[in-house]
Amino acid sequence: MTHTEALAARFSALEYEDLPPSVVQKLEACLLYGLTMSATAPAQPILDAAVLAVCQTPGNALLLVDGQRRNAADAAYANAFRMCARGQNDTFQDIYAHPGCIVIPVVLALGQERGISGREMFSAMAAGYEALACVAAGYASAVVQRRFRATSVFGVIAATAAAARVLRLDADHTAHALALATQQAAGTMQCWTEGSPEWRLQVATASRAGIVCATLAAHGYTAARQSLEGDSGLYRTFAGMAPRDATPLSWQTPTVIFKPLPGCLINQAPLYMLLALRRQHGLDAAQVDHVDVVLSSKNEAYPGINRHGPFETPTGAIMSCPFMLAVGLRDGTLRMSDFDLRYAEDDIHALSQSIRVYADDQLPDWGATVSVHLKDGRTVQDTMTDPSRFSFTWDETDTLLATMAAQWPWPDGADRHARLRAAVSALDTSRHLDDLLNILVA
Repeated sequence: MTHTEALAARFSALEYEDLPPSVVQKLEACLLYGLTMSATAPAQPILDAAVLAVCQTPGNALLLVDGQRRNAADAAYANAFRMCARGQNDTFQDIYAHPGCIVIPVVLALGQERGISGREMFSAMAAGYEALACVAAGYASAVVQRRFRATSVFGVIAATAAAARVLRLDADHTAHALALATQQAAGTMQCWTEGSPEWRLQVATASRAGIVCATLAAHGYTAARQSLEGDSGLYRTFAGMAPRDATPLSWQTPTVIFKPLPGCLINQAPLYMLLALRRQHGLDAAQVDHVDVVLSSKNEAYPGINRHGPFETPTGAIMSCPFMLAVGLRDGTLRMSDFDLRYAEDDIHALSQSIRVYADDQLPDWGATVSVHLKDGRTVQDTMTDPSRFSFTWDETDTLLATMAAQWPWPDGADRHARLRAAVSALDTSRHLDDLLNILVA
């Protein structure tokens, strides 16, 4: 059995009853999180108009917030573009990938066209999340080192697994859909180096391609059986690695973590610790001489992390550790608007010069040490070896997201958040997705 055939055998017949409670609970939190990120996405008129221009096919699937309807592929594209706009995504930390912003738009859009139930939605989400964890395990690090983006390279396979499950493809057709998806794998990280915005298109393209690949396979289109592990397959091409045996299913969805603040995941731990030190010691920026941040060698070298502003676009600020920590040091928090308003000429960039980022081979990926050196000679410090504290429960996720209600684009944001929370909680008993989605349009 080839790798795509093994994946198809696992996920094509996946039912809600097969999902452990811990998987369902995390998927509920991921759905609430992803939809909230969509509702609070910043408006960027030029980019938004450009995306809408390539999403003009009529259909029955809603564009979130916008309220227009398109076919499933276009709706997935536009909604994925929106869902990742804050740079605040759920994450499989071990594979450097964000499942929700790719998988959820697929299931919502295609699910509306097919009239699926809430339970079917969770089954399809699980297929996407778990397929991503399986296909990327052991390869993602090498892919990232070769300057490809793991989220889009492997995310298209996750999107296809989810779409195939919504379409109820059998194992044979699902295997061909997954093989077709390898031909849509793409995405370099030059955008992080230059601060350009195509990272959002990487997510949108992967989401739409998942629907396209599943639909092609449903109509009989076939693909190479060894598209992952073959001599010219995805693993050798993108990772430069000889393939391993197919990864066994071990339910990785419960390990998904959430970014508590907007911006790159690599910067979440140091910012979280800096904000905690600021509160604990009653610090403000005027008391600080400089801040030393130590990351793993791989994370410090990730494109965009160790850049200082001013930047050409908000993307540069979203990736910059010095920028994110400078805002946190001065303001005691970080808002999405900080990226949009302060990326260019702002006094925050002078403060960011006091934030210095170093690498340490002994520090694990996603860990960090933050040392705040005060002008009176004292130093306060904290270390986080992994971001597992960001693997929030449902209640913790809801508490975080409730604070964002004022950022919803309607005056009744708090009420809509409460309704969304209730709708997600009851989704396993819902026969359709309409009640859930109607909360997210005017």
